[in-house]
Amino acid sequence: MRTATRALPATLLALTLTGALGGVATAPAQAAAPAPCGTKVSDYTGPLIADTAFTGKISLAQDGLPDRDITITPVNPNSTLVNIEIKISPTEVTSATGNFTLRVNPINQGGITFPTYAGPVGQTTSVACNLTSRVVSMTGKISTTGIKGERVFTVNR
Repeated sequence: MRTATRALPATLLALTLTGALGGVATAPAQAAAPAPCGTKVSDYTGPLIADTAFTGKISLAQDGLPDRDITITPVNPNSTLVNIEIKISPTEVTSATGNFTLRVNPINQGGITFPTYAGPVGQTTSVACNLTSRVVSMTGKISTTGIKGERVFTVNR
């Protein structure tokens, strides 16, 4: 009878340790911080030669109009100077050339604001990069001629 009495505390201790270790093993893992994306001027414009232009659309569906083409072209490598063209109609294009402002958030993700023909600046709300920090896609908000308020744009290269 004494053997059973001594075995009971040891069994309870073993079960407690097993449960505690099981809890440690199933704890959620910490997510890795995202890699830097768009944190340098050259990520948008190219380091040695002017990079490929971003091309895409400004969504005007909420206004019942067709989307407008937009092109954001780096003017010089490793420079904030860009040219923004928006196709208003088959025969009309607006253009603005100026310097963008680079912003970097606390989790090391970049974004830019840039000039537009319509007045207020365009601004990215998200950027995507390739395997390096080179930006290959941007989404944001922009004003365009003849439309009140900002509309969503998406460009890729």
